[in-house]
Amino acid sequence: MTPKAEPKTRNRRSADQIVADLEQEIARVRARAEAKQAAAEVKGSPDGLAFLAAVKATDRAIRVASEHANDAMVRVLESARAPLAEHLVSMGIRLPDRKAKRGVRRKKGEAA
Repeated sequence: MTPKAEPKTRNRRSADQIVADLEQEIARVRARAEAKQAAAEVKGSPDGLAFLAAVKATDRAIRVASEHANDAMVRVLESARAPLAEHLVSMGIRLPDRKAKRGVRRKKGEAA
């Protein structure tokens, strides 16, 4: 004979737990909306656009310098980028990861 499988028990959340989870979700949505509003204000002003362009240009320069194995220039550019990035974060703009690969992912069978 095969042993009987134990019945699965479900952990039911109480009403208080559900309310607490929903309040956390509301707080996350509000924070995301505030960050989006701050980013729109910065991106809408000429000085904010120029500042973003400076950070992106620094990222491009770091990428080119690392491709050409110029480690000294990479260190200098990264030290210059750090305060710029801190200021952008304080303005409410989330910076993308500059080391992350960009572009569309291709499927395994799809030709390049």
